[in-house]
Amino acid sequence: MKIFNGVDKKLLIIVSSVVVLILIGGGYYFWKTNIQKSATQQAMEDIQKTAASVSADIGNNVSPNVTTPTVNLPSADTNPYSKTNPFSNLKTNPFQ
Repeated sequence: MKIFNGVDKKLLIIVSSVVVLILIGGGYYFWKTNIQKSATQQAMEDIQKTAASVSADIGNNVSPNVTTPTVNLPSADTNPYSKTNPFSNLKTNPFQ
């Protein structure tokens, strides 16, 4: 039986089957690339959110309320015998 001015029915079925398979393959490829792209973008957003929260936690929780302790320095007089020496007020050179 001739359809469309001499085109065989078998040839029409083969061509239409190839076209349908190409469309199905193209649709699958398009769907697969969009799914992978959005999964990759979601992973990147999750990594960025995690990094931001870790940075905030580091700033808040590492060594909170660290203060410098007060240091009491000893007095400038380090000689313990200066107060007990009875001869500290004597002049040692009579010609001064």
